[in-house]
Amino acid sequence: MSLGPLKAAMGVLIGTSLLTFVGPIVGELIATLPPAFPRGDTNPWTELALSYEEVVFPTTDGLMLRGWFIPTDRPNAPAILYAHATAHDQRSGLSLVSEFHAAGYHVLLFSYRGHALSDGNGWGFTYGDAESKDVDAAVQFLRETKGIRRIGAIGHSVGAVSIILSAARNPEIGAVAAVAPFNSVDEVWHTSRPALMPSFLLDLTLRLAEKRKGFNRNEISPLEAVHRIAPRPLLVIHGMDDRRITEAQVRRLFEVAREPKALWLVDGATHAGIRDVALGEMAPDVIAFFDAALRDQERPIARLSHSLTSEIIVR
Repeated sequence: MSLGPLKAAMGVLIGTSLLTFVGPIVGELIATLPPAFPRGDTNPWTELALSYEEVVFPTTDGLMLRGWFIPTDRPNAPAILYAHATAHDQRSGLSLVSEFHAAGYHVLLFSYRGHALSDGNGWGFTYGDAESKDVDAAVQFLRETKGIRRIGAIGHSVGAVSIILSAARNPEIGAVAAVAPFNSVDEVWHTSRPALMPSFLLDLTLRLAEKRKGFNRNEISPLEAVHRIAPRPLLVIHGMDDRRITEAQVRRLFEVAREPKALWLVDGATHAGIRDVALGEMAPDVIAFFDAALRDQERPIARLSHSLTSEIIVR
């Protein structure tokens, strides 16, 4: 009997096995890579005709983060910072700038370590661990360098997770708008797991990512941290067609959060699509949320509870 067909079959079997084990690892690397960032092609001036500053500020572990600061006319106005999603950078926040700038807010768009022109390894994305520390650094920059005392934060997906984790330990964030946050790394991975991928292989992929990138997924738990945001207001916005984070999961996050809080469920919006809805069509409502939290200094936070503790389905 010729060994040719046997060798061919063994080759297919070995190749399939390697692909089964290596594929998810390579997929995780590719899915979390930052996009290319050609300098000067896109910025607040070219896109929005708004003056801006290119800013640089340090993290606690010595990296330099870079971004754009778009000032309003009033130096003592509040500021909004935007934390971007996986595989994005500061450019994805440009869509919120015009509305917030027109409403009298300073806006800070920045990129996490390893993204755009910020220092760091582009292969080192950590699902909100290091990224939440980058949010800490952005808040410190606004307070210490820009002298801004009223700061709100908006984040999408892992950006939402990062601002929840940062705000839970950082009282200088005065209000949080979390768009499509997940409860834990394990949960969002298993919800998004392809049907043919065994659970043990998914866990192996995560373990290897933890070891290579130097983070602990158990420390990335918005579900355990979100209650510490109160008494500062929290707004959670979620797309009802999100297949990465289910409605039941976001409801559980909302339940453990403390007042004042609001949950806006958007019919027909996907995980990616909810960002454009929240920062585009719903921008006036999101601005009204921040106005109540950051501008109306005569109204105690307790009086905001009645209007914010609500669930709204947007169709």
